Amino acid sequence: MGATSKSLRDSSIPGTPGRESGFTLIELAFTTSLMAIVLGIAVPSFGRLNADMRTRSTAEQLAGALRLARASAVTRNRPAAFVLTDATPGADAAANANANGRNWLVKLMRPTSSRDTAAGADLVQAGTVVLPDRMTLTGPAQVCFDPLGMQAAMPEGAQDAATACSPPGGDVGGPTSYLLSRAGSPRLVKVRVYRTGRVDICDATRERSRDPDGCR
Repeated sequence: MGATSKSLRDSSIPGTPGRESGFTLIELAFTTSLMAIVLGIAVPSFGRLNADMRTRSTAEQLAGALRLARASAVTRNRPAAFVLTDATPGADAAANANANGRNWLVKLMRPTSSRDTAAGADLVQAGTVVLPDRMTLTGPAQVCFDPLGMQAAMPEGAQDAATACSPPGGDVGGPTSYLLSRAGSPRLVKVRVYRTGRVDICDATRERSRDPDGCR
């Protein structure tokens, strides 16, 4: 009798051979709740990070095309343009400019020199503007550069301009800007083109004094 009582007492003590290992219902419920909380925090954060990375990727694509237009103007000693369009650019770079276009092209424009007026516009490179879901792009349909690499104003039709190139910095001064925004996100990414032809990318919601990527 004494031995049996001792055996029963020992089986109720944690860590003894008589106790079966495993989780209780309370432990399992606590672990499940904790995992749900962690996932609830991590999943939205990952979604925002992914959206920010895709926005930045699109901004880098636009900035690269603008820099290509500037470099082409300098190396070929001819005006060049970055153009947004809905048309599929052809080898002769004939495409109507559209500020909401989903394609882009870089083209060399007809030279200003009278002895070269027979030369038409030449396509340098073309691509598609990659806009993820709920992202919008606003900005000018065309940005032009002169052979010195400076941003240039140009009326529609001049030197094969598909549409008028706005004055450098627009009508209110400052850089010419393309703005990338995403529905539901406070982040606003700008691709800026300065009068000198310099192109950069910044975050319009951040201050430069606190963040090197800030616009303000």
